[in-house]
Amino acid sequence: MNHDISPDELKRRYSEVLLARAAPVFEQAALSAREAGLQATVHTGGNPPELCLQVSANDNAHASHYLIQLDQASLQVQHQLLLTVDGSCRRVSGGLESINNMVLDTHLSTLFREGFSVILPPVEERHPKGFW
Repeated sequence: MNHDISPDELKRRYSEVLLARAAPVFEQAALSAREAGLQATVHTGGNPPELCLQVSANDNAHASHYLIQLDQASLQVQHQLLLTVDGSCRRVSGGLESINNMVLDTHLSTLFREGFSVILPPVEERHPKGFW
């Protein structure tokens, strides 16, 4: 965490970065998921906001998700992956800089590859074979 800025300023910057950087990537991933035959929705809400991409194989299946939120106690950005296929929940904490295309693409790729055996074309285009 950058101790040079106030918690309120950090929350403001987090909100801006989340909505400007991560929300469009989540929307693109949801569209690609629907094109692959999956159910996918993006939710945002709260103050500071959370951003969540929920994905399931069909309407009756439990949804896996990728959630980004700001931990109010530590003022760290939390990236959480819940994979219902194996019941795993993975959490990674970081600063504001963790909301970047590399981190987002890595988590999205893991969510779709491990959770649904699906490769997202936009992620593959940004990171060609051999990149991972």
